[in-house]
Amino acid sequence: MGAPQPKVLAIHVAPERGGPLVALEQAKLVPGRGIEGDHHHARPNGDPASEVTLIEAETVEAFNDDTGLQIEAAETRRNIVTEGVDLNALVGKRFAIGDTLLEGIEPCDPCASLGRRLATASVPAPVIVRALANQGGLRARVVEGGTLAPGTEVRLD
Repeated sequence: MGAPQPKVLAIHVAPERGGPLVALEQAKLVPGRGIEGDHHHARPNGDPASEVTLIEAETVEAFNDDTGLQIEAAETRRNIVTEGVDLNALVGKRFAIGDTLLEGIEPCDPCASLGRRLATASVPAPVIVRALANQGGLRARVVEGGTLAPGTEVRLD
């Protein structure tokens, strides 16, 4: 049995900075803006590296195994959860998700605020940050907009 088909498992936005994430059944991606409904989308001409963030479901699973926690992928505060995609390999490369075209900008390394958000009495913030170092996901910009939904194929042409 081979690797899973590269695809989107879930899509989330935070309408307000630091606010709760909302799961989307379908997302519209706009060049220069990111995902409609996300707080970054409200800022035209923002930082391209803030348009879309992605994380691998496999990373979250490994993180849970390593730390003993049971976080959901949404708790990483990344917009798109993928399966079967090596996101670190997409830095500097273009890739398609459905009818959208994205370009990997840089790794989305975990920050201290994420560490604090996920920390527990038995797993402090610095351990969280170290556990996600070099595998915290990918920051990407939208090159060509479109729509996507959970189950949409990721093409790494």
